[in-house]
This record gives sequence, structure tokens and C-alpha cells, in this order.
Amino acid sequence: MRKLRIVSLLLAAFGLATQVHAAETVRFAYAVQVHQASMMIIQDYAKKYGVNLEVVPMRRYADLQLALMTNQVDVAVMGYINIGLMKENNFEDYRAIAGVFNGGQSLTLAKGVKAKTWKDLEGMTLGTAPNSYAELLFKTSATLGGADISKIKTVSFAAGGPPMLSALKNREIDGFVSWEPNNADAALSGDGYYSSLDIGDNPTKHINGVLTVNLNFLKEHRAAVLGVVKALVDATNDLNKNEAKYVEVAVKGTGSSPAIVKEAIPHGSLDYKLHYKEAKALLQLIARAKMTKTDTSGSVDTQFDYSLLSEATGLPKNQLGGP
Repeated sequence: MRKLRIVSLLLAAFGLATQVHAAETVRFAYAVQVHQASMMIIQDYAKKYGVNLEVVPMRRYADLQLALMTNQVDVAVMGYINIGLMKENNFEDYRAIAGVFNGGQSLTLAKGVKAKTWKDLEGMTLGTAPNSYAELLFKTSATLGGADISKIKTVSFAAGGPPMLSALKNREIDGFVSWEPNNADAALSGDGYYSSLDIGDNPTKHINGVLTVNLNFLKEHRAAVLGVVKALVDATNDLNKNEAKYVEVAVKGTGSSPAIVKEAIPHGSLDYKLHYKEAKALLQLIARAKMTKTDTSGSVDTQFDYSLLSEATGLPKNQLGGP
């Protein structure tokens, strides 16, 4: 009887320990894009590190920023550009802890339209999403390349998609600046093609997505957040080594066809490095473009935290995009 009682106590203790060490839940959000395929499967990798992700796909960086600022999520993937926008909103209760992807936006020109230099675009009409990151990069690179932006007419297509693609097909516009899969759609239909003019050809180097975490959550659940970063690194490395899996995941996650996903993938890169110098350049650009009232580039020094990424990869921050 005494042995049975001891066994029962041990089993009860084991059950209690199992509950204590149960997987931590993290509310996680990202934007549905081809080049966020690693985020579409990150929960599978997070389980290995004792983390249960409650994943919420969203459509816009603005929605992700609001969700993080209002504590609707604990961890969110948004744009590097949002670092400056959150500073403008006096919100600093977060940290940027890893990169997610670069690129994923391009200049597409209509079939038959030729432009070898940025200046060749003068006199043309291009579709853009007003005040978007893509438009900002385009204007910056075109200006640096010698074009007079005032001589390039832009037409608003806030959400891209069918209206913009139809305008290209009907030659109501000579091209457009947008994100995937709009560019891939145009290329595959034969109505347009990827321009050789790179909108990321500027000091930002076309950084795009960044992983952010609520600061209080980070302080109280650092081990869980570290697990998320480790999962990000694993998912990124896995998809970068396995294009077939990358395509499969992105097709399932976006609803785009395999052909469109395959066309889009080379125009961006999965990248967990947290790019310090390029982020500063970006925030200085958005200040000059009047997207922020002040230069918010100092936020990079206060909001970037390399400790988790360094621990997850075993690399120093100067090998992870840091200074």
C-alpha cells in the first residue's frame, strides 16, 4: 500500500510538472504575402521549442501595427517602415527582434514599353499605391537615378489587384509599382514585365518585413519569444533550401497559383537578419518624404534588440545586420 501511495504521489507530481512546463501560448500575426511563407509554417517549428502560436493572418502592415499597439497580439510581422510610424504615435513599448524578408515589390512596365534608365520614365503614367512603401522606394530610386519625379504621372490604385492589372492590359497606364503577386500576375498574363530598374536600388537595400514583440510580453515571457525567433530561423533556413516546399507553402497560404508563386519568389528574399544601417536610411527617407513629421531614425538604436537573434543563431550582432 505504501509503495502504491508513493507511486501515486510521484504520478501526481509528474502531472503537475507537466502542466507547469506546458507550451506557452503566443498571439502572433503576419501579413499574407508570398515572401512571408516562413510565417505560414512558423507554428510547426515553434512547437519544438515549447511554444504554441495562435496565428492571425492579416492583410496590411497598418493592421498589424494597430494590433501590436493595442495589445491584440504579442508578436507581429510588420514593415521596417512602421518603426518610424510607431514613433510618430509615441509608441515605444515594443522591440524589433529579427528580420523576416526583403524585396517583394517591383516596377512593372506594360508590354512594349521600354525604359533603360530612370529618366526614360519621364512622360509616362504609372500606377501606384499612394504613400505606400513601394511608392516611396520608387520615388527615391528614380530621383537618385536622375529622373524628375514631377514629370512622371501617377494614378492611384490603393489595393492593387484586378483594377490595376486591367488598367495595364488596356494601356491606361504604362506600368505600375506594386507588391507581389501583382507583378507576377502581369508578367504571366503577358501584359507586362519586370523592369530592370530596381526600386530597391537605394540606401535601404529594399529591406521590408521585421519581427516585433510587445515589450512587456518580452520581459515576462522571454523564453517563449526566444522560441519564436528560433522557429523563424529554422523556417527561413528550411524554405531557403527547399524551393518546392516554399512554393507549396506559399500557394496554400496565399491562394495564388503555383505559376504565380514561382514567378514571384525570385523578386524577394527570406532573411532573418535585422538590418540596422538600412533601417536608419529608410526612416530618414520617410522623414524627407513627409511620411513622418520628424526624423525617427534614432528609434533604430532604442528599439532594435539583437540579443534573441544572437542567442538563436549563435552569431554576434555584427553578423546579423547589426552595427
